[in-house]
Amino acid sequence: MSGRGRRVALILFAALGVTVAAALAGDLYGLYRLFFPTEAAWDSKVGWRLCNGAIAAWPQKSAPECRHLHMCADEGGLGAAEMARLNQMIAATPGCLPL
Repeated sequence: MSGRGRRVALILFAALGVTVAAALAGDLYGLYRLFFPTEAAWDSKVGWRLCNGAIAAWPQKSAPECRHLHMCADEGGLGAAEMARLNQMIAATPGCLPL
């Protein structure tokens, strides 16, 4: 292969790499955020991560919404002491039905 042919092949290979990287960038970023979330919010997929902090901070900080408390019971992986405290939080939240 001549010098010019190698140069053309290298340019085409680099262009292909850039195109593939650009096409996958959104998916890779989403995958990264799934495993390494920078910020959890109650309504995000990893909202259950906020449960332990909310339970520990109550009653100094107000309890989250009732639906979030019920999410903690369902998805939080809580121990017996945390579940007891969560039940107290639910009982103290107006309009929140018990578990």
